[in-house]
Amino acid sequence: MKQSKLIAVSVLLGSAVMATPAMAYDEMSGVARSGGKGFIGLGGAYKPDYEGSDDYEGRVVPFGKYNWDSGRYISLGGTAGSESAGRLKLNVMSRDYSEVFEFGPLLQYRLKRDDDVDNKKVSKMKEVDAATEAGAFFGFKAGPWSAELAFATDVSSEHDGSLAYFKGGYKIPVSDSFELKLGAHVTWADDDYMSSYFGVSGKDSARSGLSKYQASSGIKDAGLSATGHYKFNDKWGLLGNINYTRMLNDAEDSPLVNNVGDENQYTAVLAVTYAF
Repeated sequence: MKQSKLIAVSVLLGSAVMATPAMAYDEMSGVARSGGKGFIGLGGAYKPDYEGSDDYEGRVVPFGKYNWDSGRYISLGGTAGSESAGRLKLNVMSRDYSEVFEFGPLLQYRLKRDDDVDNKKVSKMKEVDAATEAGAFFGFKAGPWSAELAFATDVSSEHDGSLAYFKGGYKIPVSDSFELKLGAHVTWADDDYMSSYFGVSGKDSARSGLSKYQASSGIKDAGLSATGHYKFNDKWGLLGNINYTRMLNDAEDSPLVNNVGDENQYTAVLAVTYAF
């Protein structure tokens, strides 16, 4: 039963895996209409085909959010940076308790890295299977400012790693129809995660021709983002996001990034939104 529930949640999160840039959709008040319950969005993203890659690909971007009258909400989107991971997040803190703080559980689904990547050397390395991760988040919103700290750990025994995310943002209501959100993000990863996604074992080195490499825990990336939302009317809108992430420390020095990839990671998203 536990395994079947995990698979079901993984499939749900898999539908949002493409929304991986640091999209500020859940802090963009202009997306949801006044008195509405939430919104959905669908569009396209142009992003690296693996974390640290210099090859890019197009993907579908689904995301959304549902708000309860109490202030609690559930959202479906993605993590920050160049990761290929979708996130399901539930805020359990009501407005009766706090007007500015948020807290709740989260689930993430991380796509596998296999021989489908463009780089011929990386495609010969051992596959890193898709993983389901669970954790929690703590958020703060006051006026135009927002911040969030999140933690997730692998519960599917695929990479056995853990990550910590921090992001902050500032919202600018440019006009009645257009809202801009500027953001920054930092991600920390432990030894297991870094070894799985940035390490090169002896066997991988022999297969790929890349140098053997041991990656250790630390801050793996940091970046900036800008998200704009334009409302055509009370329901329909257009959301655009650009995201820059810089790989750091052992992630930057990995042969997957330094030799055949790029420490500079870019993502662009354009999506249609519908508020209800």
